[in-house]
Amino acid sequence: MHFAYEGFQQSGSKRCFLFRGIEEYSPISAFSIEIDLGLLLQNRLLIQDGPMFCVQLLTAAALGGSNALDKFRDYQVVSEDFRPLLIERERQTAEKARRKYHKPVAPLSKSNLRLVSALGKS
Repeated sequence: MHFAYEGFQQSGSKRCFLFRGIEEYSPISAFSIEIDLGLLLQNRLLIQDGPMFCVQLLTAAALGGSNALDKFRDYQVVSEDFRPLLIERERQTAEKARRKYHKPVAPLSKSNLRLVSALGKS
């Protein structure tokens, strides 16, 4: 199933993102996902990222079948919905730190070090 973003409605601090589910040989389904803007802020997501976050929720639910997807026909996002996003951020941060920590030191192209033999000649 594919999801088409159709816009949003705003009421106070809540934004409701609207989507159409499109699947070949099936009727079009409507989905409405409401997010409190404070949750976006708390989880460091820009308002502009809201629709993509919702599409990720819908896509993950679609993989679970139509029963899992049905709950998103009129859904309000809760803190637990951000868990996969937070886990992925932690994984990326750890990966970045691991690469930075293990980065080899490049040798200097020229050195002031001079090797001297035991006799004092260079």
